[in-house]
Amino acid sequence: MRITVIGSTSPTGLEVLKYGKTRGHKLIAFTRRPQLLSMDQSFDKVVTGDGLHKTDVLQAIDGSDAVIAIIGGKTDIAGVTKTMISSMQERNIRRLIFVSSYLLEAKRPRIFSSFARWIFRHELTELDKAEKVIQECDLDWSIYRPAHDPSTGKIRVQEQRHGFPSGPYQISRADLAKVLVDALDNNASFRKIYCVTWSKE
Repeated sequence: MRITVIGSTSPTGLEVLKYGKTRGHKLIAFTRRPQLLSMDQSFDKVVTGDGLHKTDVLQAIDGSDAVIAIIGGKTDIAGVTKTMISSMQERNIRRLIFVSSYLLEAKRPRIFSSFARWIFRHELTELDKAEKVIQECDLDWSIYRPAHDPSTGKIRVQEQRHGFPSGPYQISRADLAKVLVDALDNNASFRKIYCVTWSKE
């Protein structure tokens, strides 16, 4: 499968490139900071550009079968998401995996969740807008909300239910990358939101 990774130089994006390569996928890294990929050989093509510019996004997704998007920080997340969806529709690319945040609706752990939501309030507001844009589109999307630490391979994935009733409330980026790439083979996950964290077992 040919996969475009938007946000490929984020910590999670780099892990997606590494794991995707082990699965035999062809990977296109889309980033504003290609210099961060200089030591990484886990991609087939690098496209430098801005996610708000449609011509850049079209170049990055051209010929791809799916898109994995990890958009965060101070970026206009909702704006990038709208551009990405429009571009995918124009190129008739159906499959979208989008990384959001467990903090959007998490109820536990109570004190930490409340404090973290205040600290990351700008990014969470943007992610909430982006999720709404995605849910209104006609693509075959899946949204994953990780609870952000070495890889364990013990993972819990559950459909959205306002978070997990008990901990642990974290997951390594390597384990999250495995969930995201493996989701491309799961057609039953279309148009659903999942929470992701480690498992005790």
